[in-house]
Amino acid sequence: MKELKVEDLMTTDVVYVEVPGSRRDVLKLMRERGVTGMPVVKKGTKKLIGMVTRTDLVSKPSEDQVALIMSRDPITVSPGDSVLKAAKLLLENNIRRLPVVEGEDLVGIITVADIVYKALADSAITDPISEYMERKMLAVWEGTPLPVVLSIMKMAKAQAVLVLDNKSELCGIITDADLVKLSEVVLKEKVSSSGIVSEGQEWDWDVSTMIYISKGELSLPDKPVSEVMTRRLITALEFTPINECAKRMRRHDIDQLPVVNSDGKVVGMVYDYALLRRLLKEPL
Repeated sequence: MKELKVEDLMTTDVVYVEVPGSRRDVLKLMRERGVTGMPVVKKGTKKLIGMVTRTDLVSKPSEDQVALIMSRDPITVSPGDSVLKAAKLLLENNIRRLPVVEGEDLVGIITVADIVYKALADSAITDPISEYMERKMLAVWEGTPLPVVLSIMKMAKAQAVLVLDNKSELCGIITDADLVKLSEVVLKEKVSSSGIVSEGQEWDWDVSTMIYISKGELSLPDKPVSEVMTRRLITALEFTPINECAKRMRRHDIDQLPVVNSDGKVVGMVYDYALLRRLLKEPL
């Protein structure tokens, strides 16, 4: 297989926001295009000047201007750079996306999912995922209130939590993306219950939006995690090949898989970014 280049996998239809611009502009694009982060360019040009993500919005709830919310001097790659270089940068900097530039101009974006879904899934790599899984797992009881689940995830810096029933059996999973979607529903209910909803108001976002911000934190209803968790678990075995694991992630559009043993007991988790480490061991 020829060495894959960034241009082979990158997305050229890039969702970006301009400066000057506002928080509302970012949130509108996030909702319309289903993304959680995007490049920032100078108005009227494609000159890249920053990146703005869901994390930036939460960490700077009092700022409204994109220029004050975004992260400056983003790490970038060029179309001709190798996918291996992109994977290294993603892993070393603990980020999920890299803007692709030619000179100073934005021409694309490459993400962890791009590499896993488009390269690893279609590769001949059959190493078992056991070497790349995490054996330390985070779990909560199915009756745990959502705000507590969120606090646990933040303390552990986890993007997914397994859910156990009263018999300590695995019964579901919940991710940070699930909580984001739920908090959007909370906002809609809040708007709708006001009794003063004008036409199109549900599309009119302010600082409280798809990541309903209250003093910089997600605000969630006080209901048990069992009511919103995903019950149909997509799993893998310790000896499942990397390419098959990547295929399952692509098929179900997910970032992680619980790993089970031959008895069906959960023994770990494998995340999409962990699979990138395989590229550093031996490039495609």
